[in-house]
Amino acid sequence: MGIYHEVMKRVDTKSMASYLLYEEGQGIDQEKNLDRRIAKAYETLLGQLKQKFPEADPDDDDLMDIIINFSKVYEETYFEMGLAAGFEMYRNMDKRIQEIKGE
Repeated sequence: MGIYHEVMKRVDTKSMASYLLYEEGQGIDQEKNLDRRIAKAYETLLGQLKQKFPEADPDDDDLMDIIINFSKVYEETYFEMGLAAGFEMYRNMDKRIQEIKGE
């Protein structure tokens, strides 16, 4: 069948989403790990805030809104860049596939 077809059999949205979200394979353990990573990041943020700015109150909704709004713009921007990079990668790969096929 050839390596091209073997690789293409594994290319699907489920495996790609799993790789992008969990960094490898699929499974519930990685999903729980994501929750732990988010919780740890939150704890680290609050700890660093308290250490750097002892007067800062992590329960202050205004302070958390500022942080969350920044994070949201940051995440959306990098997500958009990632999508654009992925689409460009697709275009490049599609062009290369056509070359390999001789079309």
